[in-house]
Amino acid sequence: MSFSVMHRGEINPWKKLFSINPEELAIEFDFYDLYSGDEKQLLIKLREVLGKLNRSDLSGPIYLIVRELLTNSLKATYKRIYLDFFLAEMGFSDLPYENWLSIFKTEIETHMAENFANLCRQKNLFVKFVMKPMDNGLLIEIINDGVPSDVEWVRLQKSIDQSRKVSNMGYIFDGDGDGDSGDKQQEGAGLGVPLITVMLKNMNLSVNDFDVIRQDGHTIAKIFLPLGFFAKKGD
Repeated sequence: MSFSVMHRGEINPWKKLFSINPEELAIEFDFYDLYSGDEKQLLIKLREVLGKLNRSDLSGPIYLIVRELLTNSLKATYKRIYLDFFLAEMGFSDLPYENWLSIFKTEIETHMAENFANLCRQKNLFVKFVMKPMDNGLLIEIINDGVPSDVEWVRLQKSIDQSRKVSNMGYIFDGDGDGDSGDKQQEGAGLGVPLITVMLKNMNLSVNDFDVIRQDGHTIAKIFLPLGFFAKKGD
């Protein structure tokens, strides 16, 4: 992933190519949940920005990628809320792993995680979406407070590396995988990473322009959309 910030005095490539100021391309949202309407506002903003760049056709695919990342990040946040403020504060920290995981999954499935979202608002914990123009493209970041455990981090990086080598998602279903049939609620598990990399390839983007990093106590998923991608002027 290679991107850089524009320096003062340089010719603005966004204004030169599209006759728009880079400030018009910036988007920022804080998410506590995906059911209160903010995701619809995000889709509207994405459509607006991509329309200005003559790539309205990308609104759907990019939104699906972003939504997958937001969903995974919010689940990770909810799990930490659950561990830190429910199990610990309510005195259930000695519950067996299988028991608390079952309760967690039930809460997610039956209440749309509304109780967790309310706790996030009380504790001011959220997942941040940022899209900002660089001198050579658009950088999208999904920023999550906290980092996965070392085991989950290794698992996530392995999934990213493996998915970069394939052109479709068939390897997930062939039963050969890496033998990891454990908890599918772990951060980074499931179809998220392979889905994202396959969709990037289908849009003729490089899978190397997607990455997840740990930085200053945060987990940040990054997607870079090169300037040349928009300069092709799709419909």
